[in-house]
Amino acid sequence: MVPEVETTRLLLRMFVASDLDRLCLILGDPRVVRYLGIEAGKPFTRAECEATLNNAIAAWTKYGYGRWAVIDKATGDLIGLGGFRSREGTPELLYILAETHWSRGLATEIAEASLKFAFGELEVSQVVAFTRSENLVSRRVLEKVGMSYEGEVREAGVDGVMYTIAREQFTPNDSTFYRSRY
Repeated sequence: MVPEVETTRLLLRMFVASDLDRLCLILGDPRVVRYLGIEAGKPFTRAECEATLNNAIAAWTKYGYGRWAVIDKATGDLIGLGGFRSREGTPELLYILAETHWSRGLATEIAEASLKFAFGELEVSQVVAFTRSENLVSRRVLEKVGMSYEGEVREAGVDGVMYTIAREQFTPNDSTFYRSRY
């Protein structure tokens, strides 16, 4: 069973098949995907969105962690995805939000909740994150949650930067509401 995580404004829950159309709207926006993948800015096809949704669900069984559907508690709408994918057995933090939900601190809320889950419930020793060098907004989010810049890397033909945080380095923001349910 996939845990749900609740924050002040968000519910992070398992993806379901009915999320596909909304996920396609989010990942079909060139501005949302401008830093994603080898062809940055190329909107996802429906087949790519379906593969993303299915991979998000399957990862929970394979790794014991994965990506959640990010739900706006005020409206009940799917507004993005967040959580982890596996990078050689280490959780890699990620978050993607619909453009209508940018600049509200929600990416930081997703990142903070994900780290609380990883270190508190999964008891992993380290979390990593990768972003393109020019994605300054994402880099600020990673720094806000305490992740440390490790340097430039090239991965699958994409130049970017790596961030890490160890469990003992994580200082959770206690003012952020957080609850996990299995």
